[in-house]
Amino acid sequence: MLRILCLAIPYTLGCCAAGAGEPGEGEAAEVVPLFDANTTLEPATQEHTSEALITRVADRVRDRHAREAMFRAYDHYLSWYWQERTFSIEIVDRVAKGGKNVTVNITSLTPLNGPNFRCFFRGISTVAEYHHNAIVKEVAQNRYSTTINYNPRERRPLTNGDRMEFEFSSFLASPKNGRTAYYGTAALYVVGRGIVPWHGEGEKLDSVPLPEAAWLGGLTTLPYQYSDEPKDRLKQMATNVAPVSGQAFMLGRRLHHTDFGDGSHSEGQNAAYQQQAGKLGPRYVARACVACHINNGRALPPAVAAPMYQTVVKVGDDVKGTPHSKLGSALQPQTGDGEPEATATLTGYSTIPGKYADGAAYSLRKPHYAFQGAAPKHFSVRLAPQLVGLGLLEAISESDIIAAADPDDTNKDGISGRLQIVHDPETGQPRLGRFGFKAGQARLRHQIANALNSDMGVTTTVFPKLDGQSTAAPPELDDTDLANMTRYIATLGVSARRDLTASARGEQLFAEANCTKCHTPKLTTSAHYPFAELRGQTIRPYTDLLLHDMGPGLADNLNENAASGSEWRTAPLWSIGLTSGVSGGEAFLHDGRARSLEEAILWHGGEAEAAKEKFRRMQAADRNALIKFLKSL
Repeated sequence: MLRILCLAIPYTLGCCAAGAGEPGEGEAAEVVPLFDANTTLEPATQEHTSEALITRVADRVRDRHAREAMFRAYDHYLSWYWQERTFSIEIVDRVAKGGKNVTVNITSLTPLNGPNFRCFFRGISTVAEYHHNAIVKEVAQNRYSTTINYNPRERRPLTNGDRMEFEFSSFLASPKNGRTAYYGTAALYVVGRGIVPWHGEGEKLDSVPLPEAAWLGGLTTLPYQYSDEPKDRLKQMATNVAPVSGQAFMLGRRLHHTDFGDGSHSEGQNAAYQQQAGKLGPRYVARACVACHINNGRALPPAVAAPMYQTVVKVGDDVKGTPHSKLGSALQPQTGDGEPEATATLTGYSTIPGKYADGAAYSLRKPHYAFQGAAPKHFSVRLAPQLVGLGLLEAISESDIIAAADPDDTNKDGISGRLQIVHDPETGQPRLGRFGFKAGQARLRHQIANALNSDMGVTTTVFPKLDGQSTAAPPELDDTDLANMTRYIATLGVSARRDLTASARGEQLFAEANCTKCHTPKLTTSAHYPFAELRGQTIRPYTDLLLHDMGPGLADNLNENAASGSEWRTAPLWSIGLTSGVSGGEAFLHDGRARSLEEAILWHGGEAEAAKEKFRRMQAADRNALIKFLKSL
């Protein structure tokens, strides 16, 4: 057992009997890790043998090529994407071990007709041109192979370090539905190293590896986007996605886009998922996951007086969070049969004026709400957050998070991050909370199952009782479907950091203002995490996953487990600079009150008051540089 002392509060990391009492402040709390040395691991995506470096990844079909901005037809998903349209790629790199060639093996879900493999980017006649272009040979049923013996770009033998960008085009021989011809993902394979995130350099956008400082999600990090589809940026598979994840990702994506009332798909060209129809609860917030998580990004606040249908409103009978006698733990403002239990509206904003130290004026806006029907005195309004990187956050070791906690501010730096400890709904064990605005769930699976239950009224084996009810109902979404949804969210790729050189000054200012005391720049995921693509990754999420007191300005009047109304889990910052393109506007903080990143910073108080004041006292050029850094994430 590993015992880690977090200053005045000892937290133990080890085994614990199920059903232990809720740990309280100042008490010893035994946290059971989600994963450990006994966890069954999925096969690694890279393998070293005596003869070759072997890399295995999954891929999906594409409409056109990566660099064709004029077509805007690369990142989006085509109809029937979950059916027969993923494949696995195995790269057997013998050059890495002193050999002379690289063999590429492709395994498909269905027979192909003359599939094409291209490698070594050329980009002279078109932005989709490659030096090597070959029809791959079928070597077994649904398995195809080609071997590259030469670097046609340099006109010499292959050597370690060669940049072998490749793209595989699948041509389905006889698909059940949809068209037959597709392109694939443009991936950069570096001989002797593996697949890495890339960006285009020069007029032809020649692919070169991104500096590792830009790999916000480790090897899950996506290459830069050139097809000009900003709304699709947070919808992509991780760059290093494992073969076992490819098809599960697509099945999970289909569920994510499914209306649990009528089974329809949010992307109109796709057939309805009739097996999922009729599962929408009698009371609900939204009919589909994607209805709140717009393009997998942040939701925007509703217009004044408009219904709050992309918003979770947690409610209680008292400040402790005791479920409301009429509304349960959360408000469900929609119903399919009769009157909703209650509704909430944003009635408007009050304005709080302020000034920077250089005299420039700013204003903050504070939202106000009204309820129709039962009106809770204790509530917390929360907009749907972005979804990328959640699997990586789950993969961070509990010991690393515990080591950063300082609940009594023993080092006297003004920062006193605390753990949120929650009970596992499946085992009863105490776990480290890490998901949600107040870290109310320990596992990604639990976060998804809770949203299905509370937001859509769909039961699972994890949460079989609907909100406000005492009797368990049969699970409507089975464990396989829940696992696919979890796999989808867990393996979404994280966008790369942009403008590294131009944002360097802002990064320095961010650190000098002590923002990194809570927004931890760099962490490493555990070697015990089951999903291969998420294990052992150096990531840059800019969060410590701890609870911090943010002061009275951001406080609500409803506790969540050990989190008070003014305590919030540090929000990750990766992909925050893409918010406008993904969500169609900007809205930050838990309730979307901040219209800009500047306003979000200026709302910080409590433990973040000193950092906020350092920002407020900066000259305009330095403030702009810091914001430029945030927008590079």
